[in-house]
Amino acid sequence: MFEKRPWSKLLVLLLCLLTCIFIWHELVSYPTGIAPTTPTAYTLFTQDDTGFADRVLHLPENDYSQLIDLNFNFTMINFICNETIPLLLILVHSSPNNFAKRKTIRETWGRNDDNVKVVFMVGSVNSTQLQKRLEIENQLHKDFAQGSFIDTYRNLTYKHVMSLKYFIYHCPQAKYVLKTDDDVFVNMPTMKNFLRYDLSPHGASNGLFCTPRYNSLVLRSYRSKWRVSFAEYPDRVYPTYCPGWTILYTPDVVFGLYKEAQKTEYFWIDDIHLTGTLTQKLNFTHTDIEPLILSKNILNRIVYYSYNYSQPFIYGREDLIEKQIRGLWNYVTTREAPKYIFRDIITRTK
Repeated sequence: MFEKRPWSKLLVLLLCLLTCIFIWHELVSYPTGIAPTTPTAYTLFTQDDTGFADRVLHLPENDYSQLIDLNFNFTMINFICNETIPLLLILVHSSPNNFAKRKTIRETWGRNDDNVKVVFMVGSVNSTQLQKRLEIENQLHKDFAQGSFIDTYRNLTYKHVMSLKYFIYHCPQAKYVLKTDDDVFVNMPTMKNFLRYDLSPHGASNGLFCTPRYNSLVLRSYRSKWRVSFAEYPDRVYPTYCPGWTILYTPDVVFGLYKEAQKTEYFWIDDIHLTGTLTQKLNFTHTDIEPLILSKNILNRIVYYSYNYSQPFIYGREDLIEKQIRGLWNYVTTREAPKYIFRDIITRTK
């Protein structure tokens, strides 16, 4: 019979131990669908950043009348901030024909007050009749900013950079900037508490809060409206970027991305261009707020089945219909908004 060798058992045990350590490390460091985490990226202010507005003076003289590679002007504009210092400026990207969606937002979460200012961002239209309807709507609500480019998918980056331009020139005193779409629900009572208590009422720097997408493949199929040719974008995957339906910026990030976009070759998918390519170039950091967004299942249970959801949230996802937005608004306005609960569940990622 062969003599048993104790060292062979020890070797097996050691290999098992190393395997367990490796698996544990992989699970902790790279959970499914989540990129490796990094230390806190953003910095919270303890007093107002009074110097930000002065940075506008360092832009080129002709910057206001330029939009990337276009000669530009605002064909409609409202100066909603005036002498106020809003906590949050909300720039809502809206298609010109979406009259009902804008009405729903105005009657629910998008009501202007001293702390929150909402502007609907639209491009120009080819229809005289449609333009007249937009002008009448603007006369009633005074909350439009319209740019001198045609409002199409291929011009999304123009609209996004125009939104950043509006903030820089017409509301640089805002502490935070939210870019969103007109089919999104924002839990405004909780959002205000998030900014005041989990972040800072005085503002912050290096903040880019969104739901990052990692290693997204560039779509080449002619059947996709998001098809991108090799000439437009030669790489196989995009850099980490923020889906454009909800992006919360701090002013310094807006300013940096705006300046870079103004001198960079145009790429038409705005969220990939600004919060992917340019964000990577400027070394800004994404902060993942996915835990603060309702799942579709929970959202529908709240709206259609009066479900009493116990967890905090600040967004209700995209592609919502009017009934869902109004249902969520009725839900959040009958409950007290929570405070100081988000810092431990936000994942900060590079």
